[in-house]
Amino acid sequence: VRKLRKGPDLDKYLEGKKKRYTTYGLGAGMYSLNYYSFVRLCKEAGANIQIKKKIVVDLDILDAYLESAIDMEGGNE
Repeated sequence: VRKLRKGPDLDKYLEGKKKRYTTYGLGAGMYSLNYYSFVRLCKEAGANIQIKKKIVVDLDILDAYLESAIDMEGGNE
């Protein structure tokens, strides 16, 4: 009988941390954006984290980027 190898236990790395992570598909729904618009926004913000072949989005970085974009836009008035 062959045992299946498990990947790293990410919960132990994330435990106690207040960072929020999501995937592109779920994040697009959370922000009510088209999938590819959300992907482009994440790349502009630099919020992508690659774990092997998966990409997760750090929502804290994305929110900070959106707030700074709003502040810059509001300062032009």
